[in-house]
Amino acid sequence: MKRLMTILVLAVVVVLGGCKDNVSETSNRIYVFSQPGCIHCEHAREYINRYYRNYDVKEMNIREGNNMGYLVRYAKKFKVPEQTLGTPFIVMGDHYVMGWGNQQSKDFNRYAKAFKPLAPAAKK
Repeated sequence: MKRLMTILVLAVVVVLGGCKDNVSETSNRIYVFSQPGCIHCEHAREYINRYYRNYDVKEMNIREGNNMGYLVRYAKKFKVPEQTLGTPFIVMGDHYVMGWGNQQSKDFNRYAKAFKPLAPAAKK
């Protein structure tokens, strides 16, 4: 009976472990939600590639897979109404930046201080 319970518990752990989302709460990862044709997304991408290329940045095209669902989930977390959502929407731990311009690049730099560059071997 004890063995059966152990197997059952392990099975539940394996099943629940397999249900993880593609977007996790990775503490050192920056998520950039963007979409094709968005000039602000392109400006943000260029800025990040220029100044933060050694950071763990995951680009999430909202028109692919369930990325829009992840964006909506983050919007709820940050209490951003869906009707006001825009791209780029950049998630940086407990902070977010929406849109791109002078103020957003300043906010990005301020929030990025909490993140560490990747080790050279771990670079993507």
